[in-house]
Amino acid sequence: MRRQHHPRAAIRFLKPFLLFGALSSSLVFTSGSAFAYEAQSDYADTEIVSSHQLETPPGRLGTFFSDVRQYFGIHYRFGGTTPAGFDCSGFVQFMFSKVFNMQLPRSSREMASIGMKVARNELRPGDLVFFQNGKNRINHVGIFVGNNTFIHSSLSRGITRTNLSESYYDTRFATGVRVLNLMDDKVGQMLENFGENGNPS
Repeated sequence: MRRQHHPRAAIRFLKPFLLFGALSSSLVFTSGSAFAYEAQSDYADTEIVSSHQLETPPGRLGTFFSDVRQYFGIHYRFGGTTPAGFDCSGFVQFMFSKVFNMQLPRSSREMASIGMKVARNELRPGDLVFFQNGKNRINHVGIFVGNNTFIHSSLSRGITRTNLSESYYDTRFATGVRVLNLMDDKVGQMLENFGENGNPS
């Protein structure tokens, strides 16, 4: 005698598996959301810079002027990101992480794509300044510190302070980028304390 197929019995048999599948799917999507949240919370103490300016206490710029002195003269090192030797973007990334608690992109070209573009005559201390090669490609970055000067890792001089009017940099200036939102009335005093020449005072 042929065995009859009972739909209800089949559904009853499959129900635990269907329930397990639905529960598993729910856990997968829930854990994915939790992972995204945890990934963001991992950076709670290190602000990731996007296209928006970040509110920065002016005191941190004073810390920058104080701390950067110890790095003057450190030799240029291609790919360097530590005080053992810096390349240009490695130095900028290091200082912004150390002083401003911000994680900038690694390359100068990537850094040039964030923040707010700033004209050369509107630069403020803390702004990033970018330079380009003969093919109009960004290939160098420094940190503007006022008085028409910037600090950077130079191939020939290492960490140094340079005037934007120097012919090499004057003709290759590409753009400025602002990622710090600082109070102007605090900046002048910091610059006076920093010194006027290209070396730490």
